[in-house]
Amino acid sequence: MSADPTAARVALVVGGIRGIGLATAEALAADGWRVVAADRDAAEPAVAGRFDCRQLDIQDSAAVDAFASRLVDDHGRLDGLVNAAGFNRHEAVAELNDTTWVSLLDVHIGGVLRCCRALYPALAASRGAVVNFSSINAQIGRPKRAPYAAAKGGIEAMTRTLAIEWAPAGIRVNAVSPGIINTRMVQENLAKGLVDRDSLTGAIPLARFGEASEVAAAVAFLLSGKASYITGQTLAVDGGVLANGNW
Repeated sequence: MSADPTAARVALVVGGIRGIGLATAEALAADGWRVVAADRDAAEPAVAGRFDCRQLDIQDSAAVDAFASRLVDDHGRLDGLVNAAGFNRHEAVAELNDTTWVSLLDVHIGGVLRCCRALYPALAASRGAVVNFSSINAQIGRPKRAPYAAAKGGIEAMTRTLAIEWAPAGIRVNAVSPGIINTRMVQENLAKGLVDRDSLTGAIPLARFGEASEVAAAVAFLLSGKASYITGQTLAVDGGVLANGNW
């Protein structure tokens, strides 16, 4: 199978119906991509009317394989894959439930594995690109985030391995590492008192939360031809948090 070079590029954004995933879908659509947004939950009508929105359980290998086959049948190609699905639970290690550990790793690392594996033939046909989602939690220690941090660290490691394995097929694989982004999840954590706004902004050299559109712009760049010689990298979009030694 080879992709028609004259057809519009197709991108799949897994976790693409809300938050940073939705912002990524919007950015890619603005750049002329045909966007498929996949999520475990059904998209709200306002979102469903803008993209090809489909439901997908990334914890089910058979479902992911069938989804990949249908996507290629319907769109004829796949040029970009964005793995943005995920969630978090705040639990200290001494009190950590096995279910939390297993589910977080299975959604994050397992989901990336299943989607990349199933869509490899289509990506190889188009010499496409993949962007996975990591987090600054993969690089710094923050309390009550051990499973999430481990999962994101694993995604960064997998990204590097995939970049080397898939380079002969012309597929580039990179990751983005968002910092504190002004999403619904962050706002909910602030409202619950799980995090403190002043403490968070005090650690950010640019002294503000990021916006989902700023992360989406980095993803769009990594999928574009402008990043044609970049692979196996993790790009931090964090306002300088990971570089901050001012303490």
